[in-house]
Amino acid sequence: VACQTHCYFFHQAHHFSAMGKGSKPKALIIGSQFTGTFAARDLKHKFYVTVIDCKEYFEYTPGVLRAYVKPAHLDALTFTLQPVLERSMGVKFIWGEVKELNGIERTATIQPMFVKDKEVIDFDFCVIAAGCNFGVFHK
Repeated sequence: VACQTHCYFFHQAHHFSAMGKGSKPKALIIGSQFTGTFAARDLKHKFYVTVIDCKEYFEYTPGVLRAYVKPAHLDALTFTLQPVLERSMGVKFIWGEVKELNGIERTATIQPMFVKDKEVIDFDFCVIAAGCNFGVFHK
């Protein structure tokens, strides 16, 4: 079964010339698997990037079947996102869920993992790279 990852780039029309010199717009990326991670890498030079995902790890899914017969191979297929995104790439990572996305106000209500209260973060641009799901009822 082939899966095409959909990546949407939403923004509210505004002029960068109105921003102060040296300041960068904020980009929120929802999803941190292939598309989200590549988007963060490409955008980090011109944007303050925040990545949010409900999983704390990256998983190379096509290789998971090999891990069933060789469990030690799982380490080569996964890594924890926070150290890679924050330390290696220099972008912010939030382990949590987006509960509401308001395109008009350019805000996202998020529920960080293991935190009782929801938080609201703002953005100038939003990339939705949440991937796809092939459940039982997928047609």
